[in-house]
Order: sequence, then C-alpha cells, then structure tokens
Amino acid sequence: MYTAILVVLSLLSTTVMGQSEGGALRPELEGLHAKWFRAFDSGDGATMDQMEVDNLALVMPVGFIWSKTEARAGKQTKLNPQIERTLSEVSVRRFGDTAVLTGILTSKSATENEKEATTVVFVQNSGRWKIASAQWTPVTPVK
Repeated sequence: MYTAILVVLSLLSTTVMGQSEGGALRPELEGLHAKWFRAFDSGDGATMDQMEVDNLALVMPVGFIWSKTEARAGKQTKLNPQIERTLSEVSVRRFGDTAVLTGILTSKSATENEKEATTVVFVQNSGRWKIASAQWTPVTPVK
C-alpha cells in the first residue's frame, strides 16, 4: 500500500518538476525559434547550423520527414525575408536537458497566410539550447 502511494507521489512530482521550469524558459526558446526562422527565411544556413543538432529531423506539414545529413551553410536557399512569423498558444515543458515547445505558428506575407500547429524539441548541448526536431501540422478552421 505504502509503496503504491510513494510511486504515485513520485510520478506526480516528476511531472510537476519537469514542467515547472517551462515558464522561465519560454521567452528564451521563443526567441531561439524566431531567430531560427529568420535565418531560414533569409537563407542563413550558417546560423541555422549553430542552432541545430547535427542529426536534426523535421516532420514537414505535408507528411514527409527531412533529416539533416550535411551542414546548411552555403547551401540554404533564401526563402522570403519579408515573411512575418508569430507564435501563439505557446507551451514549454522542460525535462532535464530536453525542452518541448508547442504552439501555433502563423506565417504572413503578401502571398501567404498560414497557421500550423508546431512542436519543437530542444536539447541542451554544452549549456546552449539547440533544435533537435520539429513538426508542423496545418491548422484547419473548425466549421
């Protein structure tokens, strides 16, 4: 009986501890996310390389998985530096050296207006947060 209670209390405290630091970490990770997308939109592969783990995996909105196999520096295509990207409904949960950011990414430009649900996994590497994985899913309006 006491063992079961201790196990339940241990699990509950792990969940609370894992999520408790997200509030303080949230602005930092949101800033890194914004910097990463600015680098992407402007074709700055060198900055992206500094912000990503070497074996980055991205799950794209259309359903395929893109795996990083080489550095982006000098190879990243300039997309649209005029695009405005904002995050809303952001949640950050920390689990030791891993943090998970979830939210809604809105991308607006003269030719684009999209909303995607996103999940970005950050890992701490030598005291710096790096992006290890991300996923985007189109948000469809509920009718």
